[in-house]
Amino acid sequence: MGLGVVNLPTFCLEGTVEEIFYKKGRPKVVILKTPTGRVWIKLEKSLRRELAQVPKVGDRLRLEGTVKEKYDGWVKQYQASHLEFLATAQATAARGSQPCRVLICQKSSCCRRGAKELWQELEAQQLPITLKATGCMGECKRGPAVVILPQKKRLTRANAQQIRELVCSTEA
Repeated sequence: MGLGVVNLPTFCLEGTVEEIFYKKGRPKVVILKTPTGRVWIKLEKSLRRELAQVPKVGDRLRLEGTVKEKYDGWVKQYQASHLEFLATAQATAARGSQPCRVLICQKSSCCRRGAKELWQELEAQQLPITLKATGCMGECKRGPAVVILPQKKRLTRANAQQIRELVCSTEA
């Protein structure tokens, strides 16, 4: 009796990365959106170690490998042995699509200096921002204290005009 070699069916899929699962800081599973649907693809250990560039959500990839059928053919398990980048996601486009977040201190000292009125005014202007109430930022005597993210810009004695200018200048 000799040992036989089992030939598994192969696959070659192209698509966009929707999600990535990591193990020990390296990508282990990639969820790929293809024209036929979503596919979970496990990366072989050797491929994980060899990756010079780590895939990111939004990247277009071509993955090749083998397919195993599990549970009497009900489930197909894809295991990639080759990964090729077709296009990378634009980091700047992803950053630009996020609305600015404006953190406004809502502790008593800042509220006495106009934090509540500032909040109401910003809501009324309908800017492309997300407002978030915070606790004390340590600027009690110079309130209302505000932080604008993702720029990490801190303002004291803030007013709606300053915030509008900062938000509009980052959109351009």
